[in-house]
Amino acid sequence: MQKIPLRHFQRVLACTATLAMMILITACSGAASTSTTSTSNNTAQPTTGAATTTPAATQALSTPTPAATPAAAPVAFKPGGISFIGLVKTINGTSLSMSAPDGQTYTLAITAQTDRSAYGGNLPTTGSSVDMDSAINPDGSLSATILKPAKVGDPDQNVIAYTGITSSAVGADRVLHFTAGTKSYTFTIPSTADLSEFGGNAQAIGNNATVKVKIQYPANTVVSVGNPNGS
Repeated sequence: MQKIPLRHFQRVLACTATLAMMILITACSGAASTSTTSTSNNTAQPTTGAATTTPAATQALSTPTPAATPAAAPVAFKPGGISFIGLVKTINGTSLSMSAPDGQTYTLAITAQTDRSAYGGNLPTTGSSVDMDSAINPDGSLSATILKPAKVGDPDQNVIAYTGITSSAVGADRVLHFTAGTKSYTFTIPSTADLSEFGGNAQAIGNNATVKVKIQYPANTVVSVGNPNGS
């Protein structure tokens, strides 16, 4: 039997090892390619079944809009007026503004019918104390009917007198409801109020009666209820 030289055997062994290494590298590359392709295919697949959808009925729902609160019905105009003693804040040939006992400022139109005889046909000055009577116009504005200097110590110094029409008869509760111009007023008549023009009886004040109501401020107390042509 011939002996194989050691050098030749080493060459065969090296070739065999190289061939085995090439086969192993090729196999690994194929496996990696297959894995990448599989992953790519899985990524490209659409998601089915797990997606959450919103029913059309739910999409159609919306937050309900609160119902609008109906506006209060406007007060029907009733002839009336307001009278008080106050300081003149501003004045010109056509209007003046005055501070009233209730703390409000009233603006009044000065017209050709305004009685200014107490001033010799002229106008009061800014800062002076004026005793004023006015009529309420259909639009709620005021027109001065009489302007005269206030008297020192006048008992009506802190009183506003409203002339209006009652909207109901006064009952046992002694509550008076009346409208002056375009505003409604409600006051409880105390036992101390002067009702002499109604025989001292609050319940003698009927519905749709013309009244002159004097209110003392700042207590908002009824001083008297009488006829507009009274004192």
